This record gives sequence, C-alpha cells and structure tokens, in this order.
Amino acid sequence: MYKIILFIKDFELGSKVSAACVDAGYSVEFSDENTDPSLFNGQNLIVFVDLDEKVFASVGLISELKRRELKVVGIMKKIKNKERVKLQTAGCDIIFPQSSIVRNIPKLIKEMVD
Repeated sequence: MYKIILFIKDFELGSKVSAACVDAGYSVEFSDENTDPSLFNGQNLIVFVDLDEKVFASVGLISELKRRELKVVGIMKKIKNKERVKLQTAGCDIIFPQSSIVRNIPKLIKEMVD
C-alpha cells in the first residue's frame, strides 16, 4: 500500500489534502522542515509539498525527496513558470494549482502508482 507524506503547514490545505487521500484509501503522515528524508528509504511513498511555504519550496528538499525515489507532487496557489521549471528540474513530478488539487487527488494517485 502506498503511503502519502504531506509537507504542508497550512491547516486548511493540509486538512483538505489529507481527507482526500484518506477517502481514496491511503494512509497519511504530516512532515515538517525537520523531517529527515532518509527515513523514507525503501517505502512506496507519494509526497505532496506546499511550494508556497518557503521552508518547503527549496530545490534541496525536492531533489533529496526524488533521490529517495519518491513521487513528488507540488502544490502552488498560482503556478509561476520560472519556479515551476526550477522545481521540476530538481525532481518535482508534477505541480498542481491549489484550487484543483483536492478534486484531482484520486486520479493523480492512481496515475502515479500504476
């Protein structure tokens, strides 16, 4: 079974994403800037990262998560092309606008795990 890790500090966004993942049948765990990505080795994980949160919107975090062979989904209120290119180059698999992430979670997870 896939496990979902959320790097989301915004309470409302975190609650919505978490509820959508749980409704889709996945276990969810919240992480923060102090979480060591090496703890995720060898696990089937999808990571949702709030890229509007400065502590999470770093190339270093994204590339470290990708190095651990995790599937990384970025979330932004408004997708900025320059930031999108930089973060996708670092390893972000896809970046979704915050306004559409919750309704697309079941389909997105299905596509990423198949």
